Parts: sequence; structure tokens; C-alpha cells
Amino acid sequence: MKGKLTVAHIIATNFFGGPEKQILEHARRLDPERFSLVLISFVERSLPNELLHKATRMTIPTREFYTGNPYNPRAIFELASLLRRDGIDLLCTHGYKSNVIGRIASYRVGVPEIAVSRGWTGENWKIRLYEELDRVFLHFADHVVAVSEGQREKILLRGIAPEKVSVIHNGINLAAPLPPPPCSLRQELGVNGAGCLVVSAGRLSIEKNFSGLIDAAALLVKREPSLRFVIFGEGGLRGSLERKVREAGLQGKFFLPGFREELASLLGEADIFVLPSFTEGLPNVVLEAYAQKKPVVATAVGGVPEVVRHGSDGFLVRPEETGRMAEYILALARNPQLREEMGTRGYLHLKESFNFEIQTRKYEGLYREVYEAFHLHRHAGAQ
Repeated sequence: MKGKLTVAHIIATNFFGGPEKQILEHARRLDPERFSLVLISFVERSLPNELLHKATRMTIPTREFYTGNPYNPRAIFELASLLRRDGIDLLCTHGYKSNVIGRIASYRVGVPEIAVSRGWTGENWKIRLYEELDRVFLHFADHVVAVSEGQREKILLRGIAPEKVSVIHNGINLAAPLPPPPCSLRQELGVNGAGCLVVSAGRLSIEKNFSGLIDAAALLVKREPSLRFVIFGEGGLRGSLERKVREAGLQGKFFLPGFREELASLLGEADIFVLPSFTEGLPNVVLEAYAQKKPVVATAVGGVPEVVRHGSDGFLVRPEETGRMAEYILALARNPQLREEMGTRGYLHLKESFNFEIQTRKYEGLYREVYEAFHLHRHAGAQ
């Protein structure tokens, strides 16, 4: 049996979001006596890669994988060469690009692959095509990690054997001090003295259903004019969402201030967090809201019900239940004590079940299990 294993994680990314945070926090905690980790990321069109910059500052070994088209066969040979050169024992792939070429490259080199599946957005026809390819290639992975029970169920529906799929939840570091935001959010928005601040965050794309949150806000301000709403994020739907805010007469009440790296700190000024998505894996932003002891109103999709417990630390609705979503937001807005109690229960649930120490121990056990099963099978096949 081999002693120390060299594990590579590969991801295609052009911004630093939830999956990127999960990888770095995991790398920080991995037992250096038993594992070493190499981080590989695609670098496309000379765009900055914040993940690699942060990993380098943390002294995590990184590899830049230059490719214009990640499905070019040349990319597979280049990745296989990289895996051989670095003596990689096991490859973890994140996302459809990494899963497809990573599976083929790891097969050529003769190392096992673990595919990490966070969910599928179906954002547009091109993404839907790539995600279908991802679902096909999950069949060929040596093992699949789902970030929630909800995502595991979706994977099993594709006919993948249950024993080949494990659930390892996302985690959050509650001990890490958060830098103070550059200025007060209420000051920035010009809403000092207003009532409850309702916050959401995510990519401005169709699967996040921010249009539904605008509909809910239009209902709510008629009954509680002091409410204010904020969505942090960027994406292709910015123009249409801004137009919808204007058409709903919500100027000065509904804000889209863009993507903020200091989101976790800014959530401290929120009163209520809302996640209106049509689809999710296990959303990091809900963990960040509970880390700030904020109650959550969310749609019961993917792994969300594993984090948000209806009636205990938040409320759950179906994505189409705009009116019901509005009622729950209003109930929290009018009851400060309920907000405090639910936020505290969410924090305690987070502390117990969604920490990086639990996550890392599960990954360490899985690395060893998959590596040994792979080589046992190869040895048996060679006889």
C-alpha cells in the first residue's frame, strides 16, 4: 500500500466563488503527512484567475492549464502529460469541462478520478449541452461526490450505481475573522433609517429566479413601504432585471450593486436572506447567511432543505410560490425576535453539520478508499 498520496484538483473558473472557496479551504486542512494537493485550473483568453492567485499566496502548488477550447483533443494529451510529470495518484474534477477531459486524461495515465457534482443550471442551450455531456461522463468516473442528498438523487436517476456516489456537504469556516466592509451598506445604498434590509446574492442568470424576488418585492412594498431589497451579483440578466425593477416602480427600494468579494461581511448588515432559485446544489451563500445568524427564506430545491429547516431556522417555498415567499419575508420583517431566534438556530446547525473539518476527514477517507479499490481492481484484472 502506498503511503502519501498526491491528489490533484482541477477546475475551470474565471471568478472566485463558492466552489473555489471550498477547494482552498479543503486544501488548507488536508493532512500533510498523508496527502499532498496540487491545484490545476484552466487559464483561458488571458483572463485573471483569482483562484490560482489565492492558492499561490497560501503556498498551495498550482498548475496553469492553458487551453482555448477545453474539448480540443490536444488538451487531453497535455493534461495527461501534466498528471504524469507531477506524479498524480488521484484526480478530482470539478464541473463539466474538468470532468470530461479529466476522465479521459486520467484513464490514459492510469489514475482514478473522483468527479465532484454540485448541480446543473441549464442556463442556456450551450450550457445544457455541456451539462448533458457531464452527466454522461459521471458514469465513467471511479467515484462521484455529490454536495447534497438532493444532488445525489439527481445523479442516481441517471442510472449511476448508488455505491459509487457519496455525499460530502459544503462547509464554512466560522472561526475565520471577516474583514470589515469598506463602508456601511445602508449608507452606500442611501437607505439609512429604512426598515428591514432583504438581501440575496448569486449570478444574474435565469436559474437563480431573481425575477421572482422582484415580483415578491412588488407585493411587499405595498404592505410594508419601508422594506428594501438588494441582490449582489453579476450576469447576463442584469439589463432585464434592472428594467423589471423600473417597471415595478421599485426604484430606490430595490438595488443591484454588482458582485462583491466581501459579501460575507456585507451579510452582517442584512436582516433577512432570500434564495429564490429554480435549482441549486448546496448553496454556499446560505451557509454564509447563517454564519452571520440571519434567517433564510428559500426555495426547496436541490440540497437547500438539508440546510434550511422549515419553521426552525427559516422558511421553504416552491419556486413558483411568489406570494408565499412574500408572506414569509413579511412575517420575519415584522418580528425581530423571530429573526434573531431563527438566525441563531441556523448558526448552530451550521456549526454542527457544515464545517470543513468534517468535510476534509470524509474526503481523506474517500481518497484512500478510491485509490486502493482502483489499484486492487487493476491488479486483479492483470492476473
